[in-house]
Amino acid sequence: MKMQGLWILLVSTLLLGCEDQDLAYDKISDNKTLNGKVLEKRSKGITLALAGESRGRYSETIRVSVQDENMIKLIEEGQDLFVWYDFVRESDPPQTTALNIEIIRNR
Repeated sequence: MKMQGLWILLVSTLLLGCEDQDLAYDKISDNKTLNGKVLEKRSKGITLALAGESRGRYSETIRVSVQDENMIKLIEEGQDLFVWYDFVRESDPPQTTALNIEIIRNR
């Protein structure tokens, strides 16, 4: 009987400690935003030429991947975008994943 109670406690602890990955992407913050012009569009992402404060934080360009190709269906090279992101991976160029994308201005 004690062993069954320990298993229930262990399983409950494991289940409560696991965060649903989809919920993590619902936590969009205005502090994690980039703005820039689309240099290149790929099937699973874009390359942005950063502008304003975004440029000073990282570098001149950043690769932005998307989880859903529908996010970039209407995006074209030359457009100005506002991108909410998860975190920036330090590579050359830096990389991130878009949580949301807004078109600021068309070419």
